[in-house]
Parts: sequence; C-alpha cells; structure tokens
Amino acid sequence: MTVTQSVSGTVADAIEEDIRARHLPAGCRIGTKTELLQQFNVAPATLNEALRILRERRIVIVKPGPKGGIFVADQPPLARLALEIVDLKSQRKIDVNNAVEVLDGLDTQVMHDAVRCRTDQDVADLNAMREPLISQWHTPASEELNWQLHRRIADITPNLMLRSFYQNLVDYILAEGSDPTLGVNGFVPDSDDRLKIHLALIDVIADRADDRVDAVLHDHRMVKA
Repeated sequence: MTVTQSVSGTVADAIEEDIRARHLPAGCRIGTKTELLQQFNVAPATLNEALRILRERRIVIVKPGPKGGIFVADQPPLARLALEIVDLKSQRKIDVNNAVEVLDGLDTQVMHDAVRCRTDQDVADLNAMREPLISQWHTPASEELNWQLHRRIADITPNLMLRSFYQNLVDYILAEGSDPTLGVNGFVPDSDDRLKIHLALIDVIADRADDRVDAVLHDHRMVKA
C-alpha cells in the first residue's frame, strides 16, 4: 500500500510540474487516462489515485465521455499566485533584492497593524529581543536576529495574507544566504545607526506611536526615495 501511494504521489507531482512548466491554461486538455497510463507506465489504480490527489489540489478536472479526458482546472486566484511564485523561484527569476523591495512596500502596513493591534505579550516578546540585538549586533548572528525581529513584528498583524506573504519573503531571504548589504553601496547592515533604527521599531510599537511609523520606516529603508 505504501509503495502504491508513493508512486501515485510521484505521478501527481509530475503532472502538476508539467502543467506549471508549460504554463498550460485552465481548460487545456492534458490527455486521456489511456494516454497517461502509457506515458507513466503505471497501473490504472495508481493513476486513479494520482488524479484524485490532483483533484483535491484543484489542479485538474476529469471529464467523462467521448470528448472527455483530463483537463487543467480553473484554479482560485490564490492558488494560481502560489504556483506562479513557485515557478518564478524555480526559474531563478526572483532574487533577494526583489524580495527586499516587496518587503519595503509591505513594511508600512505591517508596522501600522503592529502599533494598532499589539498586545502586552507582543511588547514583552519584542522587548526580550532587545538584549540579543544589542549584544550580538556586530557579530555574524546580527542578520538572523534582524529578520527574527521582523518576523515577530509581522506576527502581530491580523491580516493573514499579509503575514504569510511577509514571513515567507523573510524565510526566502534567509534561505538564499544573501549578502547582507544586498549590493547597496555604502550600506553597513550592522552599523550603530541600523541598530538604533531596529530598536526604534520596537519603541514605536510599544508606545503605540502610529505617528512615528512613517519616519522610522524612512530611516529603515536602505535606499531612500
């Protein structure tokens, strides 16, 4: 049973990857069951399980009859967005600088939400991050501590889509192991000024100082508009 599930999952992944790689639109006919059986050289039960997996993912629909077959499903917008992002990453069309530019755009809403919605526990958690930031700012650990702070701030927003986008972009930047300067001339990520700016982010949230958000974010941006 385990082997059958593994093979069917592999077939499902292969079909989904083919749809992504060829950018097949909704309604495009992938083939018949007979054609897919020949293509993947698997048992009918294995293919049926693979198609069940794909239907649950809303990747394909199966239409019976002489003109039937397996077709690309019309996916919800969020599902299409997720696939497009995965496709861009797989083709190396997204670099770390792209992610940071998007984060700069999202920072304003994330910070205003944090100021408005923060709880005493949020403030306690953020204040607990002060000492590690200060003591390790001029060490290689500073970059990860910086992004941990941003992730925790994003935890506060009640906008689940915003939180997910923001934190996944942070994770992507960390996973890429980027140059902390991001190629910006004269930018020193672990300077004393940068430390003060990040501590100011905590202060603004703790003080509920919504009127100071834009100013601190202006200082926070590596490249000023």
